[in-house]
Order: sequence, then structure tokens, then C-alpha cells
Amino acid sequence: MTRGVGKKWAGNLSYVDLFAGPGRSVVRGTGEEVEGSPLLALDREFSRYVFVDIPEVLSILKKRLKDHPKASQISFVEGDCNAVIGKVREALPTNHLTLAFIDPTGLQIHSRSLRHLVQNRKMDLLMTIQLGMGVTMNLPQYLKTEGTRLTAYLGNAGWREDVKLGGTASQFARRYLARYLQELRSMGYSTVRERDINIRNDQNLLLYVMILASRHPLGGTFWRKATQIESTGQRLLYN
Repeated sequence: MTRGVGKKWAGNLSYVDLFAGPGRSVVRGTGEEVEGSPLLALDREFSRYVFVDIPEVLSILKKRLKDHPKASQISFVEGDCNAVIGKVREALPTNHLTLAFIDPTGLQIHSRSLRHLVQNRKMDLLMTIQLGMGVTMNLPQYLKTEGTRLTAYLGNAGWREDVKLGGTASQFARRYLARYLQELRSMGYSTVRERDINIRNDQNLLLYVMILASRHPLGGTFWRKATQIESTGQRLLYN
């Protein structure tokens, strides 16, 4: 994004991370320490950064970034993103093009919060959907509690029709994902791209789907270029 539109939006690009985390993470199993999304974003040419998380997590990130060269460009918003979404909007310049990175551990962000965030803003969304842990594995528990979390995340109770269709939990999860993508389109995101992230648990259950939602066709071009590059840096070839 910063490379593709950096010249046009020079000085007017913002980044917001609704689940920023502490800034560094340890890879389970190997013990390797890696940079989290805030540090990765700070290496890019955004002019404004907004990091959001609960106080005990955000306090660690604040300490980590207090002497960062871009410290004056960073705003920290403490709290559950659903409760502080208004403060997040206030921290973002209204005349900027913003990339919102939304990487929850489950179905924490509510659809109404997302709608509020993007309303009347030029904002692209890069999101992870916890399809395995967030939907497939927890479906029986959600149904016991009348599915309030599924409804809040999706923004409506249309998923109940998918339950009636039967099938496996994984099949339901795919139907639920299709509904979620439709909700994004209803917010004005005409370009919506998805890709399975091939990370699985011990039961070979696919855990993540990554989504890009853009209101501009150029977003699809960025997505195609970015997803041709593997984590090793090697570019994939497509027919």
C-alpha cells in the first residue's frame, strides 16, 4: 500500500491496528522471537499510527516504542476496540487514506464497531478471520448460548439459516464466511479478496483466512502482488 499509493497520498497515509499486541511475539515450539504487526508497520511510510489493545497489553507496547524515531506519530488507545471505536476514529485524521489491520484471536470485533470505524472514511481493511478456532471448533458452544457472538460478529442472525442446512461444522464455517464477505460488500467494499492461510492445528483443521477489503479496484491489484510473495520472500508463479 505504501509503495503503491505513497506518492499520491504522501504525508496522508495512516495505519490502525485494533489488536496491536505487545510488539513482539514468541513462536510456539521454536522459541523464536519475531516482530509483531506494530513494529512491521512502523518500518513502512505511514505518517500516522494508532495502536489499540487492552491496557495490560498496550502498556508493554508503549514501553517498547517510547524511544522509537516515530514516537510522535503514534497514538495509543486503551481498551476493548468495541468500547473505544469512537476514540479510534478521533485519533485518525479524516483526510487520510487508512489501512486498518484487524487480527483478533477469535470473533472479538463486532460488525457495528467495524461499520462505525469505516463510516465516511477512506479506509482499506486487512483482516484475519479465525475460521477454525473462532467458528468451526466453537460452533457447538455458540449454539448453546443462542449464538450471540456469531450474531455480533456478523451483524445479523442470518447464519441461523446456514445451521438449518446441516452438514459439518467446517461446511457451516464456509457459509458463515460467505455471509461475512457479503456484509463487507454492503459497507461499500466492492473489492473483497480472501485467501486461506495454511496454518493448521493438530487435527489438521485450517485455522485462518486472510481478507483484503478495499473500496477501490486498485486494492485487488495490491492483493494479487502481495499474495504472490511467500514468507521466504520468494515470488510464486501463477498461470
